[in-house]
Amino acid sequence: MTARSSKGGGGSKSDGATALTFQSIMARKKWDPLPAFVVLGGNADFMKELFIQRFGQTVFGEEEPLVQRFDGPTNESQLSSLPLAQVLDELRTLSFFSSQRLVVLREADTFLTAHSEPLLSFVNSGFSGGHLVALVKNADRRRKLMKAIEKDGWLVQCQQPYDRPPPWDTRTPDWDSDLSRWVVNRAKLKELQLDLQTAFALHSQAGTDLAIIEEELEKLRTVVGSSSTRKVTIETIQRVVGDTHDQSVFDLVELFLDGRRQELLQEYHNLLRRGFVSRGTRTTDPTAIVLLFVGAIIPRLRALRRAHAMGASGGTQDDWLSVGLVKRPFLPRFERQFRAVSAKKANRVLSKLYDLDRAVKTGGDSARLLGLLLTEHSKPA
Repeated sequence: MTARSSKGGGGSKSDGATALTFQSIMARKKWDPLPAFVVLGGNADFMKELFIQRFGQTVFGEEEPLVQRFDGPTNESQLSSLPLAQVLDELRTLSFFSSQRLVVLREADTFLTAHSEPLLSFVNSGFSGGHLVALVKNADRRRKLMKAIEKDGWLVQCQQPYDRPPPWDTRTPDWDSDLSRWVVNRAKLKELQLDLQTAFALHSQAGTDLAIIEEELEKLRTVVGSSSTRKVTIETIQRVVGDTHDQSVFDLVELFLDGRRQELLQEYHNLLRRGFVSRGTRTTDPTAIVLLFVGAIIPRLRALRRAHAMGASGGTQDDWLSVGLVKRPFLPRFERQFRAVSAKKANRVLSKLYDLDRAVKTGGDSARLLGLLLTEHSKPA
C-alpha cells in the first residue's frame, strides 16, 4: 500500500490488500501527507498511544500539541452523550492557539457504527484541516465506512503481540515469539542490547502488558546506562524487573493435562498470591480461581476420555477431528495430553472435580482442596 494525496490528506490505496499494521506504519520515516480520518483497531492500547503521540508530533511540528480527546458511548442508549455535531465542530473550528486540530475518539465502535453514513463524506473531503483518530476494538473491514477509510485514510491494526509461538508449532522455542521481537525492538530505541532469549525472560517476569514492559525497559536503561555495551543480561532482569506476570488459570489447565507437576504447583502458588486479571479487574479470591479452573478443565477431560473410548474401538486422529474433539491447529497439543492422561485418570479426576465443585460451593477451603487435587493427580497416568 502506498500513500497518495487526497483532499483530506494522505491515505493508503486499498485493493484488497492486508490492512496497515502498527509496525508497518511506524516504520515509515515520513508521514506526509497525513489523512483526515484514521481508525486504530485491535487490543494493544499502548501501541495506539504511541501512534497518537507520533501523529500529534507530525501534525503540530514545532507547535505545542493540542489534542482534544473524547470518550465514545459504550452502547446505543448513550449516543446522546456525545453528539456527532460536537465532534465535527471540534474538528472544523479554528483555534486561537494552533492552525491544526487533532481529535482522538476513544471507545469509538458504537459512535462510528451509529454515524457511519454522515462520516463517509468526510473520509475523502476531510474536516477543513482537522484530523480524527478513532480507537476501536473491532475494525470490521467489511463495513462501508471501514472500506472507505482503508482507501482514503489509514486503517491501522494494533494487535497485542503473542508471547508464545502458536500451539501447533512444536518446533519453535517459546522465546521465539512476536512479543520477544517487540521487546528487542523497543530496547534498540533505548540503545539497549537484548537477544530474544533475554527479551523472553523480561516479559515472562514482567507480564505481557506493553506499558509495563516499557516501564521495565526504562528501569533497565537506568541500570545499564553507564556500561560500555549497554547489554542487558538475564541476571540483570532477575535483579531489576518487577515480578508482575499475570498468572492464568488456563495455564494451570495446560500444565495439569501435560503432567508437568513441579511447574504446575509453582504456578498455582503464584496464582494464589497474585491472582489473575479478567476484564481489567484483578481477582485473588481462591473460590473464583477454583471455579474457573473446574469450568475450564472439565470439557477438556471429557474430550480426552472420549478420544480414548474412540481409540479402543479403532478410532483415529481423523475421527477426533471429524467429531469436533479438537481443531486441527491444536492437534499436537491434544495428542500430547492424550498420552499424558489415560482414560482411567480422566474418569478419576472428573469425579474429584465434581466433588471439589460441591465442596467449594458449600463453604469448603477452596485453596487447600484444589491444592490437594493438583498434588495428588498431576502426574502423567
